[in-house]
Amino acid sequence: MNKMLLVARREYIFNLKRRSFLFAVFGVPVFTFIVWALVFLVMSDSDNSLGANTVFGYVDNSGILATPVTLPDAPQQFEPFADQTAARTALDAKTISAYFVLPENYLKSGEVQSYSYDSVPQALQDAFKAFLVANLSRGLNMEFPIERIQEPVTLTIQPMDSGRTLTEANLPALIFIPLIFSFVFLMSSNVTSGFLMGGIVEERANRIMEILITSITPMQLLMGKILGLGALGLTQLVIWGGAGVILISVGQQFPFLNGIGFPIDMMVVFVVFFIVSYFLLASLMAGIGAVVGSEQESRQFASLISLILVIPFFFLATFINDPNSPIALALSFIPFTSPITILLRMGFGSVPMWQLALSLVILLLTTLFIIWASARVFRWGLLLHGKRMSIREIVRVIWASPEIGVIQPGSNRGQE
Repeated sequence: MNKMLLVARREYIFNLKRRSFLFAVFGVPVFTFIVWALVFLVMSDSDNSLGANTVFGYVDNSGILATPVTLPDAPQQFEPFADQTAARTALDAKTISAYFVLPENYLKSGEVQSYSYDSVPQALQDAFKAFLVANLSRGLNMEFPIERIQEPVTLTIQPMDSGRTLTEANLPALIFIPLIFSFVFLMSSNVTSGFLMGGIVEERANRIMEILITSITPMQLLMGKILGLGALGLTQLVIWGGAGVILISVGQQFPFLNGIGFPIDMMVVFVVFFIVSYFLLASLMAGIGAVVGSEQESRQFASLISLILVIPFFFLATFINDPNSPIALALSFIPFTSPITILLRMGFGSVPMWQLALSLVILLLTTLFIIWASARVFRWGLLLHGKRMSIREIVRVIWASPEIGVIQPGSNRGQE
């Protein structure tokens, strides 16, 4: 046990200092946050902000803005012009940024033309619509606020099957949250299990394995590596989880994140499925690392496994429209696709408890089998230097009697 913990400690500390791990933990989230911040900043400046001192003009040929009124909380940003010639002169002189023209038949057609040298931002279109509604509603002689005409609905979305409450502004978070959870799961599990396979391939190539097993059993070596890198993956999750909580707490002032809480139910399911699936991937990677001949070959197998893991993303539209569709149910019970599928389904709807439990049981049983099989392959193949094992030999190793020893290069059987 002490030897296994020593291996785990060494794997944890060694990989914790690796530049690739530090970049995965800190560099990727920081880079992603900066990109998102720049995108939201550009969108906010271009589409949602008119500027405090910006003036826009209008030409009213319909007569409905002869004595205009504005909303109490809206600044006077629209200046009337007698005709289009005067408005165009002001636009050329840059005293106004854009102007609108209401034709004589506006009340029948509802058509309005806008003129500017740049694109007309959505915020300006919304402001002029509100300006028109405020003036059109004066002739209705109704005793209710103009604001209810301009914005009759303040929508609050409460999906009964998920228990979450969202506003219309942060509805996109309904899509982003499960995607972020799935991305974190995929990246963390791949990084740590990839380190495991790469370390085993390197130690076999450098003949370090032959020295290690003189003082430690293959099972202790394997479990020590898996536990050490598993702790490394949990460290990554703790850092990212803490950053996510801080981001959501600070971001409550923004409409996109206002009202969004940290989904505890998804976090619990995330951690449970991560731990189980990590042991599945890590033991599988260890078995592959013990039989492949080079690091390049191991990367090919890792790429194939990663491709299987991302299959649920190909059906993202299906999950959004119907989280309980047949394809969603099928992927929920396949061990390699169930973790991401469950996370996506929980984000877009609810997952019945029996499906969650059955998916976890299938994943757990598959993980136990892979650990057992990979341990036998690992014990058998870690000393095979310069010899490639065939699929038939691997199958025979898994189901062979435990008394059979290590295969020696150039022979089919060996003795301990």
